[in-house]
Amino acid sequence: MPGLSDRRVVLVTGKGGVGKTTVAVSLALAAARRGKRVLLCETQGATRVPALFGRPSKGYEPTQVATNLSTLSITPAEAIQEYVLLQLHFVRLYKMVFQNRVMGPFVDAVPGLHDLVQLGKVWFAERETENGRQRWDLVVVDAPATGHGLTMLGAPRAMMELTRAGPFYENAKQIAELVEDPVRTGLVLVTTPEEMPLRETESLHQRLGAFRRLVAGVVLNEVHPLPVPDLERWPEERLRLSRSEDPAMIPTLRVIDAELRACARQVDARVRLRALGAAYAELPFLFRRDLGRAELESFTAPLGSLT
Repeated sequence: MPGLSDRRVVLVTGKGGVGKTTVAVSLALAAARRGKRVLLCETQGATRVPALFGRPSKGYEPTQVATNLSTLSITPAEAIQEYVLLQLHFVRLYKMVFQNRVMGPFVDAVPGLHDLVQLGKVWFAERETENGRQRWDLVVVDAPATGHGLTMLGAPRAMMELTRAGPFYENAKQIAELVEDPVRTGLVLVTTPEEMPLRETESLHQRLGAFRRLVAGVVLNEVHPLPVPDLERWPEERLRLSRSEDPAMIPTLRVIDAELRACARQVDARVRLRALGAAYAELPFLFRRDLGRAELESFTAPLGSLT
């Protein structure tokens, strides 16, 4: 099975708040630094990535944020318009149905349509050519969080079941062939060492079913360093320090104890995530709120085990 760098599309998902966008950007940067022309797609209209590079977002149009790296924001409305006009070539149908105030809400209620058209944009980008060659070597997708991400993966097949035949069916089939192909498409699961995100990651891996073969990597994010230099000698050292008359010592020891418990959870997390059978990587916890380009680039080396 090829590594992430050999695939055409990489989708990154995880429970909200675990840092999947950070991982998606870092993976895209790593590929761009190796000379690949990378398009990083945000979904659901998110526009966080350009700001990380100090650039304004162009929304649905690609914005170059670094050498070999561009990003765009996929919104369902714009994706539907492009899907109909560029893929199905029905300009009149689009204006009559999709811009109709009466029919619009009914169209929006079609099961899986918004997810399908966003994947359709990814499919289009994967096929897009420029000057006689593929425009993008790799498309990285900052996909929706776990449950919604799984629903998005199943959207093409759901549309095929709904339509059975016709242009929507044929286009959904082409999208399904891309996202279900483990040679061309890879899935990266992101979590933190806390129990709830871990359980959700394990549950998602189980619920993926046939999509499980897409899983090309698992990332444990926000890993804390050991707070003491010698773990074996720490009990003896702690006892000595606890006898100190310094009033700050007891609160300090409590903080260290809490960090050691967190590190113990990390050991458990490593075992559980490695058991999923995919390539494994972990990223350190950075003791700052806002990450910039320098921090994101520092993550490219730890993620090298996935590529």
